[in-house]
Amino acid sequence: MVRIQRRVSRKRYLNSKRTYEYERVSLHIPRKYHELIKPFLNQDFDVSAAAEKGIIVITLTPQKTVQHVADPSWQTSHA
Repeated sequence: MVRIQRRVSRKRYLNSKRTYEYERVSLHIPRKYHELIKPFLNQDFDVSAAAEKGIIVITLTPQKTVQHVADPSWQTSHA
């Protein structure tokens, strides 16, 4: 089970006279999925999310980088 976490961060500016606030939302990955995601660490992802009938689907797709274009070995061939 996971829970979406909400955190409000406050930053002071103008010699602590004013405060800037912003909200962060995070989702922790359960330990049983750590081995599954280890190969994807330190990569950038495109994120899409959709909600239907009380179900949230979050999709992470690795971004194509210059390294991927130069080295097509990351793709699998089904020929």
